[in-house]
Amino acid sequence: MINLNIRHLYYFIILVESGSFSKAAAHIGIGQSTLSGAIQGLEATIGGPLLDRTGRELVLLPLGEAVLRRARDIMAQIGELPDLAARSARPLSSRLRLGLIPSIAPFLLPRMLKSLKRAFPELDLYVREGMTHTLLSEVRTGRLDVALIADINGAEDFDIAEIGRDPLLLVVPTDHPLAGRNAAGPEDIEGEQLLLLDKGHCLRQHVLTAVGADHVTEAAAVSAFTIPTLMHMVEAHIGITLIPEVAVRAGAASQSDVRTVRFDSPHAWRTLGLASRPRAARSADFDALAEHLRAEGLIGIGPQ
Repeated sequence: MINLNIRHLYYFIILVESGSFSKAAAHIGIGQSTLSGAIQGLEATIGGPLLDRTGRELVLLPLGEAVLRRARDIMAQIGELPDLAARSARPLSSRLRLGLIPSIAPFLLPRMLKSLKRAFPELDLYVREGMTHTLLSEVRTGRLDVALIADINGAEDFDIAEIGRDPLLLVVPTDHPLAGRNAAGPEDIEGEQLLLLDKGHCLRQHVLTAVGADHVTEAAAVSAFTIPTLMHMVEAHIGITLIPEVAVRAGAASQSDVRTVRFDSPHAWRTLGLASRPRAARSADFDALAEHLRAEGLIGIGPQ
């Protein structure tokens, strides 16, 4: 049986994240020699070197990369242990760290926070907004418990609880020829300037998939970081765009002189889901949260 020191695993994680022995030792509050000895002890226990120390910078060896992934998962699971008893007795009765992407957070949060407070008064909710890849990384390392994302096809390593489909709607100026239509398709916007969120936003790819690359020209010199900015750009006749229905229902298009039109395309929607680590101790909490979001109808269409 391997006599693994959990504290050494923690030291190893801090060392990698800090990038140097001096910074890591200062963060932990121990001497560099103590930290070096702990890492050497971990390497002896594992059975091989984890770091290349020959250069000026620390470089993870392949074994070190593998151990780092496991170490983060182990520390995340250890962090869940103190609350297991309370969580098993009552769902959503303790602290929950929830991540949301920018194309969901400002539109869903106001209604979601009220409904969660009403249904689970003991819930201590912490909310973090960020890009999908950042949120998933923080779920993986235990900094977040669960993340509400839209790019679930890129989260194969996580447990996903689907919440529902969020349709994408076409947004045009009020004097645009399509403004009076009940619906429009990709062929109706051929040659239009398409406004998109900056690269890194998963909504950008969802919109491109919905419209098809052959039908529109991206306004390459123009991009936005938020959906409200896109609305102002459409209002100024810079181009057209697609935004999710969850944003429209929250009033994202009502503050600008624009119109929304149903967009008929096989891919004009995105699937929202809660991503958590596989075999997470709080799976009952995540199931309860997913069921609450479905039951409250906070997303446009139920799971397909």
